[in-house]
Amino acid sequence: MIKMDHGGKVSNGNGFWPCIGITAFNASGIARKPLAIPANQNQLISCDLQGSVPSTPVSDCEEIDDYSALEMDTREIIDCFFKQFAGLSHSKCVKKQVVSTMKRVVDSLVLKHEITYNGMISRLNLDETDDMSFVTTVAKELFSDGITNWGRISSLLAFGAVLSKHLNDRGRSHCVSLVGERISSYLLTDQKDWLLRNKSWDGFVDFFHVPDTEAAVRNTLMAIGSVATFGAALAYLIR
Repeated sequence: MIKMDHGGKVSNGNGFWPCIGITAFNASGIARKPLAIPANQNQLISCDLQGSVPSTPVSDCEEIDDYSALEMDTREIIDCFFKQFAGLSHSKCVKKQVVSTMKRVVDSLVLKHEITYNGMISRLNLDETDDMSFVTTVAKELFSDGITNWGRISSLLAFGAVLSKHLNDRGRSHCVSLVGERISSYLLTDQKDWLLRNKSWDGFVDFFHVPDTEAAVRNTLMAIGSVATFGAALAYLIR
């Protein structure tokens, strides 16, 4: 059982990271009781995880064009990646570098926290419904404190990837696209402005660029640190 005073703050050496109170619920969305992030896990989070690529002011027409490109890329990238991770056939994705980077980052997260992810997902009652609306609820809870960064987005993608594989392994391959649609739609609504300000998926590739071994370790640790936040959102799926 995860316990911590609601609303507490934990020092990460460079500032403070707010702990998020999470409402427990089952797969059908029934509220139970609050959960929060353990303090010792939050200490893994680096302030650098909140870093973003500097943005440039754009006109209204350019912003519309940028959003159209973002929507098309997001849905294609996430659908392709989830199907690839689940072991399903899929069409080739134009954004190969994004999918490759996503695979590297998500593989690191899943390798480190595989037992946690699989343990929580296996306890969901997923065999009785094709309703994947709980995915949107988890996404909203993950970002409910108003903080967005590539680490948290990576954690959400890792959850979607593991969930997709779980569904496919149990003969529910038709649900994989539904998971991708839910996560894509969330990112394109609630996180649209942040993504556009941070160079969209090119910004994702830039942030997790690995020029050398030391940088690879640092970036992986930053991504894994966001699981401390995501763990609380996942936890209320099993109550």
